[in-house]
Amino acid sequence: MKYTTVKTGAAVIAATALAACAPFGKQAPLAEPAAHSLSQAKSAVAQDGWWKQLGDQKLNRLIEEAVKTAPDLRAAQARFDQAQAQLGITRAANLPQAGLTARGIGAYVSPKPTSPQAETDHTLLLANAALQGSWSFDFWGKNRAEIASVLGKQQALAYEAVQTRNGLAHAVAAQYFAWQALNAQSALISQRIETVEKIRQLMQRRINAKLMPSENLYPLELQKQQLQMERLSLEQKNAQIRHSLAALCGKTPDGLMIDAPEKAKVAPVLAVDKVRADILATRPDIAAQKALLSSRMSSVAAAKAEFYPNIELKVLAGLSHIDAFNVVHGRSSGMLGIVPAVNLPIFTAGALKSKLAGRRAEYNEQVALYDQTVLNAMRAAADAVSDYQNQRAKQNLTDKMAVTAEKSVQSARSRVKAGLENGLDTLKKQDEALKVKMQAAQQRAELLTAWSNVHNQLGGGFRMW
Repeated sequence: MKYTTVKTGAAVIAATALAACAPFGKQAPLAEPAAHSLSQAKSAVAQDGWWKQLGDQKLNRLIEEAVKTAPDLRAAQARFDQAQAQLGITRAANLPQAGLTARGIGAYVSPKPTSPQAETDHTLLLANAALQGSWSFDFWGKNRAEIASVLGKQQALAYEAVQTRNGLAHAVAAQYFAWQALNAQSALISQRIETVEKIRQLMQRRINAKLMPSENLYPLELQKQQLQMERLSLEQKNAQIRHSLAALCGKTPDGLMIDAPEKAKVAPVLAVDKVRADILATRPDIAAQKALLSSRMSSVAAAKAEFYPNIELKVLAGLSHIDAFNVVHGRSSGMLGIVPAVNLPIFTAGALKSKLAGRRAEYNEQVALYDQTVLNAMRAAADAVSDYQNQRAKQNLTDKMAVTAEKSVQSARSRVKAGLENGLDTLKKQDEALKVKMQAAQQRAELLTAWSNVHNQLGGGFRMW
């Protein structure tokens, strides 16, 4: 009978507390992430550390240095550490809290107080020391939801760091490939200047022999001057790329660790045709937005929990000492108190409703950001795949052009040996072949850049954890 009475009383208290909760009020509905239709199966063979496939040690060193020292990644690490600290603060709120306080008061009073009980003095001494503790019971999961929210933000920051690292690696690789092309083109343009000079010397001999007018040299002189101007432009771009690489590696413009790149490698072949459904799980930026969605939903749950009663237990234990004017002599006493408290949010002037509405609006905003991130990722990945396919086709044509140009040079040389032509035509065809080689160097760099970008846009081997 007694047990039934206690149980009934507890139920009545709980029902009363719940009935006293503040109402949610009318709230906007929570949005749902859009379902994006994509082809099934795997998109491509994006790999972590994809640049290492080229076997270019200088490129490896540059990317390793950039990942280690770049300000963007150091900032990402700092943001992650901040989230870790916030997680510790949030978790602590769910645990018992304790603190020790001690204080004392000493006063000299003149004239001294009088008392019929004893001869008084001038001094008043008060001292106390107490251990205080409190514990909030997380019946409705508010603290658990807040912990989940912080964990979601922390996970999102970790994914964003991976995205930053992939983007940084690709940026370094793209600049490095452009540097390789510029070095190759600079060497080829010097050969073209030498070839034009040989043509000029041959024509000069023919002019001296009265076989052609002297004005025929003017176009050659102009061509040589244009080539010299182009070489200066290449040197300017070369310096700019070195400065850009230094900045990406967290160095001053003159602090790049290598003087020249290695010879460009052949881009590995990627078996890709279009973007597949697995891109939603292989891009760290999408994973970050998904983690933020979970974080925002936990924030909504925490805001809802604030509408329910909060139960807190406070404990106070300590000693106090009083010595007053020689009337009270060194009297000490102990104290112990246990104070349960219930906070019922009944009338809050709409604050709780507004806070919940704000959290729900933040979640809906995050859904929109997630959808936009997915759309941007799909577009960027599709562009990267199309660009790679186009650059691969251009590379095949450039290779054929180089072979054709070399055949033309060899044919002209054979005709010169046979006495059918003079060396002038051979030199002109040799210059045309050098122009094709300059195009091939540029095309090789563009293909390598497109190859690197496919890995980057398809997540660089990332998998959600």
